[in-house]
Amino acid sequence: MKTYELLLILAPNFDDSSATRFLKDLESTLSKFNVKFDDVNLKGKQTLAYPIKDKKSSFQIILKLSAEPSDVSAIKDRMKLVEDLLRFEIYNVQEVLAS
Repeated sequence: MKTYELLLILAPNFDDSSATRFLKDLESTLSKFNVKFDDVNLKGKQTLAYPIKDKKSSFQIILKLSAEPSDVSAIKDRMKLVEDLLRFEIYNVQEVLAS
């Protein structure tokens, strides 16, 4: 398993409690890919540098997770189906640190 960092940019109507519920649903959804959440950082409401889907602010979460490299593309495909997700990005931590 490798370590990844997942940035979630959610709709601005989220708060800490709704984000926690969202993360529990996400964890159960991603459990079929044997994903393990190592660390969760709720960044909270953030002003965006430019509008995304006509939103000027968002609720952001950074997750550190462990997953198999072969499952990352399936995780990306699943993330594209999440309705309240404005944008996401997943990074391999070892590759970022090496560059």
